[in-house]
Amino acid sequence: MKSKILILNGTISEIPIIQKAQEMGFHVVTTGNMPDLPGHKVADEYIPEDYSNYEAVLKLVQENGIQGIVSCANDFGVITSSYVAEKMGWKGHDTFANSCLMHHKDSLMEYFLKKGFPVAEFKNFDDENSAVEYCRTAKFPLVVKASDLTGGKGIERVDTIEQAKDCIKKSFAISRRKHVVIQRYLGGVQQSIVCFLAGRKIIKTSSSNIYCMRNPYLVQAETYPAENFELVRPELHRIIEAMAEDLNLADGIFSFQYIVEDGVPYVIDMMRRCFGNETLLLADEMTGFPWEEAYIRASLGLDCSNLECKPTATKFCGHFGIMADRNGILRSYAIPADIESRVFKKTELLKPGDRIENFLVDKIALFYFRYADMKQMNEEIVQYNDRIKICLE
Repeated sequence: MKSKILILNGTISEIPIIQKAQEMGFHVVTTGNMPDLPGHKVADEYIPEDYSNYEAVLKLVQENGIQGIVSCANDFGVITSSYVAEKMGWKGHDTFANSCLMHHKDSLMEYFLKKGFPVAEFKNFDDENSAVEYCRTAKFPLVVKASDLTGGKGIERVDTIEQAKDCIKKSFAISRRKHVVIQRYLGGVQQSIVCFLAGRKIIKTSSSNIYCMRNPYLVQAETYPAENFELVRPELHRIIEAMAEDLNLADGIFSFQYIVEDGVPYVIDMMRRCFGNETLLLADEMTGFPWEEAYIRASLGLDCSNLECKPTATKFCGHFGIMADRNGILRSYAIPADIESRVFKKTELLKPGDRIENFLVDKIALFYFRYADMKQMNEEIVQYNDRIKICLE
């Protein structure tokens, strides 16, 4: 009988993980409170439950003979996975306390400050009035962040006290923990580093430029590798391995989003999980490392020290999310032939007749491309929104 494992959620971002786990011989169960997600149809079995409710997921695991758990592409999933693994005595996950520390922005910033890692000036708040009073004397621009959300939710730059009041109210309203971080605005380039840890050491690294075009707080595109990455790589590696040692972190993915300002990489967020937009596919392309298999093996407490890299000819690649500039009913979209010629994979998210309810969040399709020249790639991707024609009703 196949070992039965639970993979949280079932969006397109989890489908590569689900399929790889099936290839590895596991019986894959998925869960989540949206039964129509495509990943649930790919899985061997679907059991409905709110994956962010870790007590409910623990009960699901105990009642259904589950033998291991793998997080989805969401921070709540990481925290749930850690909680369940800790209660079940399973290897492969960080402690529940450490997962909360790393995936809550307020505690992560406090940890960085304590350890002397680069961190932009910040202050944490658990009540709205204190946050507003702080902004009355603080130097603008600032960034207000709900401490426990992903995908750009509850994050906004503010330049005046009136903007700050409004944003603080909204961030507190949607934060589950009712914690908000107010931080100095960083004006540099946003990038990311994705590492794989084994034995608390980095065994593989990938990097990317991040583009937030339609929505300044939502990743719409990335290009691999990050520009000038070699200048900040030593410092980022130092921080990651120091954290891994200090917190005794489990094997697995470790990712920072950071902004380089005056040559210093300031971390703004981190993740110990797979990612949205199927971006492990691009890490695969760049390194030849089996990221999905490694992620699953690590989550199940299996050895990851001798995974083989395949040869890769890809020098530069990226992904782009097609987004409209207003709400409406989608009729069609058209990608110019020169862009289409670079595409090696495309995932349709909306079909003609579907309604775009929030154009700042909704993506019509995702596509993945290769280039031979890094400069050309980074110059052209910023023109994609203007060049891809979208017809709305």
